[in-house]
Amino acid sequence: MIQAEKKRWFIELFAAYQKYYLLPRHFDRVEATGVVQSPVKPAIFIANHSSWWDGLLVFQATERLLKGNHYMMMAQKGMEEHRFFRKLGAFSVDKQKIRDVLISLHYARQLLESGNHVWLFPQGEILHQDKRPYLFQTGIGYLLQQSDCPVVPVTLHYYFGEKKKPSAALHFGEPITEDWQNMTRDSISMYLSKILEDQADMQKQTIIGGSNTHPQAQIS
Repeated sequence: MIQAEKKRWFIELFAAYQKYYLLPRHFDRVEATGVVQSPVKPAIFIANHSSWWDGLLVFQATERLLKGNHYMMMAQKGMEEHRFFRKLGAFSVDKQKIRDVLISLHYARQLLESGNHVWLFPQGEILHQDKRPYLFQTGIGYLLQQSDCPVVPVTLHYYFGEKKKPSAALHFGEPITEDWQNMTRDSISMYLSKILEDQADMQKQTIIGGSNTHPQAQIS
């Protein structure tokens, strides 16, 4: 497992690089809608995973729009190929090794207990944004049973409009609080996967209907 090693100077430099160059070069706009705020207490943010861009957009949103200290779990292979992510707050998980998964989940729990927020992509792999149903791995259930945190569902949707470049939208749902310790890992995973799937469907229909022309916040 590769632990996060946040560097504030690098975070500020990379956020500026994305704001003024990387995101404008590749996107017409990146917007955020919904409940765009961090809960007062440490929370687990869950998001669908349909693009290589997801982690970079989440990072930009946490820097520009949210409060608190945010960390993100990402695949071991991705971390090995892009080591700079650890300086932004990413830590790895190797799904091929059960022991490494448990170590990563324990590390995530420690981050939460220290007052930080943790981002997860519970699908565990990049899948087409319209693939249904959402199927979550049970790690989210294990972590919630251990930490008993609120969960913030965040959906990402990519689409084309009148411009040549695509747009990206992040929608933040209301924090979810349940008695996680009285639920099984499987039931937690199924429950949250259905919530995130329904939110993604609603976000897509909103975009199709053109009702997202006034987002709560512009990321890029």
